[in-house]
Amino acid sequence: MRKRDLEILASLEKFKCLERDQIAALHFQKNKRPHVIANGVLRRLRLSGYIQANTDRSFKQYVYFLNPSPMKIDSQKIDHYLMIAQGYIDLNKISPVSSYSIEPKINNAKFIPDVECEWRGKKWFLEFQNSFYTTNQLINKLDKYVDYYKKGHWNNERVIIIGKINRKFNVNDYPFKIRQIQNINELKNELKQYQQLLKSNKPIRCVNGKIEWKILDRVD
Repeated sequence: MRKRDLEILASLEKFKCLERDQIAALHFQKNKRPHVIANGVLRRLRLSGYIQANTDRSFKQYVYFLNPSPMKIDSQKIDHYLMIAQGYIDLNKISPVSSYSIEPKINNAKFIPDVECEWRGKKWFLEFQNSFYTTNQLINKLDKYVDYYKKGHWNNERVIIIGKINRKFNVNDYPFKIRQIQNINELKNELKQYQQLLKSNKPIRCVNGKIEWKILDRVD
């Protein structure tokens, strides 16, 4: 088995499932035709029995799994795990991700985050929402984060809720830094704006606890 074959299997073990485009983004970006090459490799791995695929997704790409798979290939959580994998890919497009642990057990915590990661020199808890949270579900989950914070276990982590949102909340109500965004590209755009403002050599400030920036008039 080739080195890249093993790397693909490792990615499927890490993320549980991946679409063809995600595998191409992770392992074939240096090829001139990444999607074409990925199709050939994935077909060979399927025929060899190393992986399997869900081919019954109307108008969607095949989803690939290890064979045997740790989850059912028709699981209702497929889209959730695909979203987690896409988050990893999108973060790396902005800046390299140092670590990315999926559904880790956190010592002394009553919650299990979708992801605990290190990115841009900071620690993050990521929650990916593929369906709209009800108000109570959102509050209950955030209450567990607050409980963890109040017990003194917080280590300056940031919390980001990514995906479909049906309730906005005041970030200043929480003792830690927290964001709601629809996708990772929002962070990319804000960081780009921030970098442009830094180059302008004018004072900036954070607004409402978000990575939003305003040029202020210089006070001499």
